Amino acid sequence: MADTTTQVGDPPQQQPPSGWGRLPMIPGPWETLQLAWRRLRRMSTALVVLFSIAVATIVATFIPQEPLVPDTVARWRAGTAGPGASIAAIFDGAELFDVFGSWWFATLTVLLLVSLTGCLIPRYRAFWRTVRRPPTAGRNLGRLRNHAVIRTTLPPDAALAEVDTVLAGRRFRRRWIDATTTSSGHPQLAAERGHWREGGNLLFHSAFYVLLIGVGIAQSFGFAGQINVVEGGTFTETRIVYGNIRAGQYFGIDDHRGFEVRLDDFDATYHPNGTPDDFVSTVTIVDDGEVVRERVPVRVNQPLRHDGVKLFQLRFGMAPHIIVRAGDTVLYDDRVMLGNNSGVWTGTAKVKTSSPQQIALDIALLPDFAVDDRGRPFSRSERPDDPVLFADLWVGELGLQRAVDASRFIRDGEPVASTTLVPGTTSEQLVGNLTVEFVEVPLWSGFQVSHAPGRWVMLGGSVLLLAGLVASLYAYRRRVWAEAHPGADGVTSVVLAGVALQRKVVFADAFAALVGAVRSALPVAGETAVQETPMTDAHHG
Repeated sequence: MADTTTQVGDPPQQQPPSGWGRLPMIPGPWETLQLAWRRLRRMSTALVVLFSIAVATIVATFIPQEPLVPDTVARWRAGTAGPGASIAAIFDGAELFDVFGSWWFATLTVLLLVSLTGCLIPRYRAFWRTVRRPPTAGRNLGRLRNHAVIRTTLPPDAALAEVDTVLAGRRFRRRWIDATTTSSGHPQLAAERGHWREGGNLLFHSAFYVLLIGVGIAQSFGFAGQINVVEGGTFTETRIVYGNIRAGQYFGIDDHRGFEVRLDDFDATYHPNGTPDDFVSTVTIVDDGEVVRERVPVRVNQPLRHDGVKLFQLRFGMAPHIIVRAGDTVLYDDRVMLGNNSGVWTGTAKVKTSSPQQIALDIALLPDFAVDDRGRPFSRSERPDDPVLFADLWVGELGLQRAVDASRFIRDGEPVASTTLVPGTTSEQLVGNLTVEFVEVPLWSGFQVSHAPGRWVMLGGSVLLLAGLVASLYAYRRRVWAEAHPGADGVTSVVLAGVALQRKVVFADAFAALVGAVRSALPVAGETAVQETPMTDAHHG
């Protein structure tokens, strides 16, 4: 058997290279979960996730969102608009065309909720323990920054009882401490106040939690749609009537209320410079065949509420009534909703969409026609006092069969004819036997119809946010102690001392007022000694 012992003088055994060492321990699944939870429950992690959500929201303002503007997103994907089809494909893969409906945004939201929960629960537990803990006894009261001695003829217990009454009136939490348990050997009254500073901090952070829940409820179970209605027109609150709608994931077609809204009248007033001063829609609500709200005004910031749905006044415009005929055959009879373009109301009407002879009208309306010194037409005001309509007639293969906005028809060359009309007049035959009649100028009103079930939760979160902010800014922890030292001459020396954990300058004034109140409550036997500038703030209980 070989001898394995090392003899004296044998060469040393070869050591591994200096760069080598023990391999690090690889955490198992349970350790990994614990590490992830410790990281996730930090407030810094919650702030990073919140910042990421804010960045995602900013990105959504620069990139068109498909639920809001699907036509724009389609043009970006086709490469006819935006940075190009290749960049749009990258955006599509990252779900940047629907940021708020993407899986990664939902993941960030869940992470923020979990992180806030992990941050707040331990802090609430610590706050609850702190609030329930009675005020502690003070030590070395004579070395505290705020210190005063009041000499009174009352016995010690009666003097402390008067101090207790003063502190109770100032809403301090108090605790009587027996002389056998104090460091000075004298009875002591300990009081404290200001836990709302930490409580306000917790409320402030909890408000984000509540706001996040409210936004999640509104986004999941709410909807918002927009629709334009001409005076005298009606629409039914169903999914199909809205030209632009955002519906939550859990808001189905059957969740629409189905009541009818009739626009009885619309009126607008203007400032001298032509900007709108006020515009109001007068509507009637019909539900289940019965009129439930009749001639109710709807203004900006004054929505109409019915059956959990709000009807907001959003915009308005002019809608000239146009009739296009081919001989005795009516090809078009409708009101064209125009938009304001620097004082000129413009729009387009699809008259005939079948190929090959498609027909469209380009319309411009001056509501109060006038001519300037150079012979150029303009509108004196925005009210339709003297309206004049200009119409260009387009005939040919215009692409009107596409499901796009009427204004996006194909303009190839020049219009085949033009006409100028006032209300109640009809043009001469423009092309063949085509004529255009201008009947009248009613107005149209644009509404936003929305259902936001989480608005009360968000309101509660906003109240919590404000309350927590005010409490954390103005509340502060402070402690006050009072001791009664009996004297040989029958005079009791009441020692008052206090310390503030925050806002020390403010507490100095409050302590001086407290000393004055106690001095007024006690029959004073001598001068009050107040120490305003001590050497140090000593450690206390």
